[in-house]
Amino acid sequence: MLRVFRQPLFILGFTTIFLILAASIIHDVYYDSVIPQTEWLRDSEGNMIAGPPLKPAEDFPLGTDEFGYHMLQKLLQGAKYTFGAAFLTSLLGFLLAFLFGVLLAFWKKTGSKTMVKGMTSSFYFIPQSIIAYNILHSVLWEPPEGFAYTLTERIIYQIVMMALILAPTTALLIAEETREILKKEFIESSITLGASRFHIFRKHVFPHLRPRLSIIYPRIVVQVLLIIAHLGIFQIYFGGTSVCYDIYCDPPMPIANEWSGLLGMYIKQINYQWWLAVGPLACFTITILAINSMAAGIEKGLTPRKPYSGRWKIWRKRRSDHTSDASYTVGPGDFDRVSNL
Repeated sequence: MLRVFRQPLFILGFTTIFLILAASIIHDVYYDSVIPQTEWLRDSEGNMIAGPPLKPAEDFPLGTDEFGYHMLQKLLQGAKYTFGAAFLTSLLGFLLAFLFGVLLAFWKKTGSKTMVKGMTSSFYFIPQSIIAYNILHSVLWEPPEGFAYTLTERIIYQIVMMALILAPTTALLIAEETREILKKEFIESSITLGASRFHIFRKHVFPHLRPRLSIIYPRIVVQVLLIIAHLGIFQIYFGGTSVCYDIYCDPPMPIANEWSGLLGMYIKQINYQWWLAVGPLACFTITILAINSMAAGIEKGLTPRKPYSGRWKIWRKRRSDHTSDASYTVGPGDFDRVSNL
């Protein structure tokens, strides 16, 4: 496992995630999540030359929104909410998939197993974002009379539903990995000696399955981030979408400045106020690339090193012998007199 922490890809991905999360927490703890506001841009003489939304500049590297709030601080404020939602949802989905996948692998009834596998494999062909939208819209979209559930209930409902959507495909993957381990000869020997299923799983299956699980989990986090981003484009924001039904109203707003909410609000303005949508898009992209980098580093670190082949050893030996012969100097003592002529 120590080899994983020495992998450059893992270090790069982990450092990126850590820095983003640390910056978000520092902004919350030391700056009370205050977002600076620049209502007007003035020249050296104090004359107003531009109003919000303002393009990126030295004082606001990612620009401002339509109210003058700096986008960089809004993204930092929303990072902890986005990461928290992604990690909690992926963890719950991973635990459900692990439990269901192991049970499916040990299931002996062929007919029932085939039916369950066929039902769960259908999730491969249906976009998970579409399923999530249809399930979550009725709860997260605010009706004219207001939300029927509290914020905590909406968040719990969204996390549980997204975890249930992610679980089937991941469970099939874990089941396939478990079945491959169950085909090993030492498993058959253990069964012959009378070992129970729990003993086989605890002593033989899980130690071999654990490295694969550490690679599967980051992939689930990426799936959750993609679903959250897609839901944001559909204006289904994490925790609920605040909707105004009066004549003069703002567009649907997120409850917090999490990234999917910012992406959903500004994605339609990407052609003429590009900096508003590029910030959330860049944050999602960098985070997904960092997690994929961590997954690649974990996989490379857990892959056993291949020993040198026989040909390579022979070639190395011949080369060393050739080098030693070439460096040998011939002297008079290497010759014997055979004739006095």
